[in-house]
Amino acid sequence: MNTNKYIASLLLIILIFTSSFGQEKSKIAVDFGADLASRYVWRGLEFSDSPAIQPYLEFNYKNLSLGAWASYETGGQVVGQEFDIYASYSLGAISISFTDYSFPVDGATDNYFQMKTHIGEIMIGYDNTDKFPLTVSVGANIYNDDQHSIYTEIGYPFNIKNIDLNLFVGAGNEQYTTDQDFDITNFGISASKEVTITEKFSVNTTASIIFNPDTSDAYFVFMLSL
Repeated sequence: MNTNKYIASLLLIILIFTSSFGQEKSKIAVDFGADLASRYVWRGLEFSDSPAIQPYLEFNYKNLSLGAWASYETGGQVVGQEFDIYASYSLGAISISFTDYSFPVDGATDNYFQMKTHIGEIMIGYDNTDKFPLTVSVGANIYNDDQHSIYTEIGYPFNIKNIDLNLFVGAGNEQYTTDQDFDITNFGISASKEVTITEKFSVNTTASIIFNPDTSDAYFVFMLSL
């Protein structure tokens, strides 16, 4: 995908999202905020070794979502920055999403419109815990990854005394592993709860214990969500 095709595709998605709904624009929901994470660990891989600020902005219309998400670590680590644009569509318990990942570098031009700096992923997910107590997702890189790396994850969400918990295990190959073979790279447990600050203000908190057997690493990550 070259620069012109990327810009044209992005503008087309935005145009369709904003113009096709006509008088139903009032039904478009907008959500934005930021997370503060003690460090950024994604799919068992460490992307920062210091706290990271992770803003997001998302538009939702019926089953369609369009949004942007970023992570900027506060310690100045060169590889700790990320800016993603994504779109997803859900049909009942099944969802399909596309994410364009890019990785800016501090102190240098982002080269954002040079598409060789991006990676694109298609992911299919299943989430219907009322009838089947597991979540399943499978993703594959579709451009700027000659190996088309695959990542899949299974989660088991449950609740104990108003605390939401999730047991998860994820596995991948190529870019996700040290020897490119398919292996478990991410398993652990996360716990989430809402903390009330005042009658009108509360924050979501999440604590995650994460293990990566492939790299022999372990992490304990805490996150505040506003």
